Amino acid sequence: MNDPGVWTALGRAIRADRERQGLTREELARRVRERGQQVTARSIGTLEEGPPPKRGAKRPTLEPTVAALGWQPGWTDRILAGEDPAAVVLSGPPVEPAASPRGELLELVPHVYRFSRTAASLGLPAGLRDEFENLVQRILDEVNAALPGRSSFALAAYRPHAAGEGVPADDAARIADALNSR
Repeated sequence: MNDPGVWTALGRAIRADRERQGLTREELARRVRERGQQVTARSIGTLEEGPPPKRGAKRPTLEPTVAALGWQPGWTDRILAGEDPAAVVLSGPPVEPAASPRGELLELVPHVYRFSRTAASLGLPAGLRDEFENLVQRILDEVNAALPGRSSFALAAYRPHAAGEGVPADDAARIADALNSR
């Protein structure tokens, strides 16, 4: 795992994927920080240069950085084990670049729910929250209608909830409708 060649290959793969998504190092660092991790553009540059870590372990910024690029768990291990980075990264599901307008829209969807749920916890009437979320759903439907060949998605399926908590009761019907309309 301390073979400089595999670390260089991993660094090149990270850089290539970042550039493919149209992100600067600072934009990627900001995306990582938005997910609650601490990383700088300089540390991303170090990852991309590919020197092996001095202590033999992965750098703490590695996994949060590749997760922000949309990499699946285990991809870095596969590359460090000697697999071709292009084959590993291309083997996963296609990731819509966040730099595209649709990609940016999809990244915002969970935040819409966090916003409306936080407002409701502060006393916003449930009806107004639902009206807001229904309007957002209409916007998403219009975007999908304007993009032929794209699969539709429903906002109800994106509403976040705590692990083990299950689906909020007021979402169950909307999620069922979204799944049945496919």
